Amino acid sequence: MLASICPKSNKSNMIAVDVDRAELFCAACGDQVYDPDFDHAVVLAQSTALSPPSTSTPSPAPRKRRRVDYRAWAPDPAESALVSAVADPATSASATDPAGLRGLNNLGNTCFMNSVLQALLHAPPLRNYFLGDRHNRFLCPRRTPMRHRATDAHAKAACLACDLDEIYSATFSGERTPYSPAKFLYSWWQHATNLASYEQQDAHEFFISILDHIHENIKDDEHKSHEQGHGDCCIAHRVFSGILRSDVICTNCGFSSTTFEPCMDFSLDLDAGCNGSRGVANPKARNGERNLAGMNPKVSSTLMRCLERFTRAERLDADQKFFCERCKERQESLKQMSIRRLPLVSCFHIKRFEHSTVKKMSRKVDHSLQFPFSLDMAPYLSSSILRSRYGNRIFPSESIDSEAVSELSSEFEIFAVITHSGKLDAGHYVTYLRLNNQWYRCDDAWVTRVDEHTVRTSQAYMLFYVQKTLYYKACEKPAAV
Repeated sequence: MLASICPKSNKSNMIAVDVDRAELFCAACGDQVYDPDFDHAVVLAQSTALSPPSTSTPSPAPRKRRRVDYRAWAPDPAESALVSAVADPATSASATDPAGLRGLNNLGNTCFMNSVLQALLHAPPLRNYFLGDRHNRFLCPRRTPMRHRATDAHAKAACLACDLDEIYSATFSGERTPYSPAKFLYSWWQHATNLASYEQQDAHEFFISILDHIHENIKDDEHKSHEQGHGDCCIAHRVFSGILRSDVICTNCGFSSTTFEPCMDFSLDLDAGCNGSRGVANPKARNGERNLAGMNPKVSSTLMRCLERFTRAERLDADQKFFCERCKERQESLKQMSIRRLPLVSCFHIKRFEHSTVKKMSRKVDHSLQFPFSLDMAPYLSSSILRSRYGNRIFPSESIDSEAVSELSSEFEIFAVITHSGKLDAGHYVTYLRLNNQWYRCDDAWVTRVDEHTVRTSQAYMLFYVQKTLYYKACEKPAAV
C-alpha cells in the first residue's frame, strides 16, 4: 500500500494494488478506482508477457472498460403491454391453443394418475397457488434430490407439492410434446407403499391420497396451527375442504343431535331415478337440467337427484337407535345430511363400483349421469334444509353462523370431468377439460377438441366444479378487466 493521488477524489490517499486482478483500491473511498495510466501499463505488460517472441509489432490490446453503475430495469410501454398479455396463464394462449394444455404419457396403467393430474392442473385456485410461486420447489425444506431418494435411508419422504410444482412448470411452459410425470409417480409410491405397483388404481382413491399427502407436506412448512378440516391449514384444504352437517332427529320427541365433519369431496350414490319414465325430463328441473329426449337412452339419473338423495332424511335401522337426551332412552330416529360450508372447488364422486360382502363380488354401474355445466348448490345447504324443516323461523345459532354461505358463492361452474370406460378390472380413465368455454379430451398423451354432446353423454366418474366468480375470473380476457 502506498500514498498516491486518488483518481476519484483527487486527494492524497492510501492506494492498495491487487496484484492478482491488477486493480487499484482506495482506502479512503472504500472502493476500486480507475486510473488510465495504470490500466494502460497493465494492458501493455499482459500483452508483452503473453505474446510469443516475434519481430513484428504486436497489435495493441483492447482497453479495459469502465465500471458502470447498476440501474434497475423498468419496462417501456411496449414491454408493459407484453407482460400484461401473458400475465394470466389461462388467457396467455390463443383460444385455439390454451395454456397448460399438454398430454401426459402413460407409464404403465397410470391413466388414473394422468386423469386426476389434468383436473388438478386446471383447478383455478390450485393453479394460481403454484404458478404464483407460493410453493417453490427450489426453496422447500423438504426437497430431496432424486438421486438421494433411493440411497438415503434417513431422508424424508419426497415432497409431492414440489413434484406437483414441477409438473405445473412443465405443462405451462408452452411445450406441447407429452410430459412424463415419472418423478411424481415415484414420490407418490414413497407415500403410498401399498399401492406402489403398475396395476390399475382407482382415480378417486388416488385423488384423496394426493390431497392428504400434500396436506402433510405443506401444513408443517407453513407453520399452521389450525386443525384439519378448518379449511385454512394448507392449500389442499383451502381449495377442496368443506364441512358437512349431520342431524339425528328423535322421531318420538323431535330432539335433534347435530355434528359437523370435514369433507374433501362428496361421494354420491348413482340414483336410478324413479320420477317419471326413462328419457323424460322432470318438468320442475333445476340447474339447467336439459330434456333427456334425443340423448343416450341409458341416461337414468341426474346429478341433482343424487344430491337430493344425499341430503334426504333417512330412517335409521332398529339396531342403530340413538340415545335421546330428552327421552333418556334409545329411540328410533331420522338422519339427514346437509352442507354447512362449500369449498372453492367441489368434487363429486359418483359411486360406480359396488362391492357386496355377502355375494363376495364387485360390479360396475354403467348408468349414465346427466349433469349441468352451471350448478346451484343452495338447495343442499344446511340453511335451506333447516328452513324446509322448520319453516322461516330464525334460530340464533344459525343467524350468527360464521360458516354461512352467501347466495353468490353457492353457484358453481364445471371445469373438469373424469370418466371411466370399460369393466371394473380392465377400464380406462379419460379427463374432459373446459378451457375458455371449449371442451378438450385428455386421453393420456392425446389431447383433442370435442363438443358438449360428447361430454354430456360420457360416463362421469368424478365431476369438478369451481365457484362461478372464480371461474369467470379465470376465463375473462385481460382487455375486459
